Amino acid sequence: MKRPSPLFFIVLAPLLAACDPPGQVNPPTEPAQPIQGPGTSAPPPQRPPGMEPLLRGAGATSFVGRWAAAAGACAQPDDEAALEITTTDLHGRGLLCVIETINERGQGYDAILSCQTAAGQAERPARFEATDDTLRLIWLDRANEQPQRLIRCTTLAR
Repeated sequence: MKRPSPLFFIVLAPLLAACDPPGQVNPPTEPAQPIQGPGTSAPPPQRPPGMEPLLRGAGATSFVGRWAAAAGACAQPDDEAALEITTTDLHGRGLLCVIETINERGQGYDAILSCQTAAGQAERPARFEATDDTLRLIWLDRANEQPQRLIRCTTLAR
């Protein structure tokens, strides 16, 4: 076997000197600081003309949650007393509906629900008007019926 030439060591020495000394490498629990300097960050995104920035929380209050006519009903574990509304469905109190469409209108939301009933599938238009603590559920296909006033069930009441 041939011994490495002294020229090899002369070239290798500066390359190894450029490496950090042992112990200077960041462990996985302590990531390196970001690189600072010109050209290290992207320019801010440009909004097309006429588009206003979205204001977080500027829309109607969310209808998503668990709702009941009285606080005592919130504590009942079954779906017969409380109504659970998600972004995709509504179930409980004898209802099982999928939210087909939903549009924010003023201080509430208008929705078309596809509900499973004893007679089969039925489309039901509804309006959700929520505050932090209450929900007015209005069945738009039942003009003679009063809106249902429900209270938000907290996790403590479950």
